[in-house]
Amino acid sequence: MASIAVKFYSLWRQYLGVDSVPLQADNLDEALAQVEERFGPRLREQLRADGVRADGKIQDYSLILLNGASLRNLKQTGLKEGDTLQIFPPATGG
Repeated sequence: MASIAVKFYSLWRQYLGVDSVPLQADNLDEALAQVEERFGPRLREQLRADGVRADGKIQDYSLILLNGASLRNLKQTGLKEGDTLQIFPPATGG
């Protein structure tokens, strides 16, 4: 099992009240499940309080990077000691 860091950014950091947390996981799916269990309900509650409809898991409405690489570009989902999972709110603007 690898020790990794999970870092939250921008509005997610504000809503969750945490910058970074350590996590123990063997693979990306396991890490995301732990993040969802620990932070998903709280994040959805904050979003709903702001009038934002938030259904599904955190990864359904977040930009998630592993060591700076987009998850959709990753071919291997195994984790190694010291990896960093970065979680951002979706980009908006205009």
